[in-house]
Amino acid sequence: MSLFEDLVNQHIKELEALKQKLLSEVETKIKQKSYELLSKYSEEIGNVQSQVTLERERILYEALVESRRIISNTYEDLLKEIEKDIRDYIDKNRTNERYIKFLENVLLKAKEVIGEDVLVYSSPKDRNVLTILMRKHGLRGEVVDRDMSGGLIASSRDGAIVLDMTLDTLLETNVDEIKRAMSSVL
Repeated sequence: MSLFEDLVNQHIKELEALKQKLLSEVETKIKQKSYELLSKYSEEIGNVQSQVTLERERILYEALVESRRIISNTYEDLLKEIEKDIRDYIDKNRTNERYIKFLENVLLKAKEVIGEDVLVYSSPKDRNVLTILMRKHGLRGEVVDRDMSGGLIASSRDGAIVLDMTLDTLLETNVDEIKRAMSSVL
């Protein structure tokens, strides 16, 4: 081989080595840049996933709160409807034996607690029945008309003792029992 061929071969080897070195450096830089980009986008993807999770939890919480509000409102509407139905039933059935028996029992309780001289406040619709029941059980006093749904308020003449057995008071004091009954059905 000639000197010229040796020089050409040597340059070819140097160029091959340089080529391999450059390919290796480029490959290393590409890998490094790929890892950097992958890390960057992985972090961004993680952040987006966290935001999506938080947003989903917020939406679920709001839906839960809204459903509870709707249930609560429905429950309250149903309770009001039950109270209205009870008032309507009493109003339409004032001559019903059970209602008259209720009034009689309240008068007997008033006689026991207050005595025989009582003032009875009631709906004008119950006046006649109460007057008859008072006479039947030896109660003195009078029946005074008041605007109420049903039941009565019995009072001593001086007002020191008052027995409130109006429908409104009974519904109010028994609202928890009504709610329990509603819950067992719903």
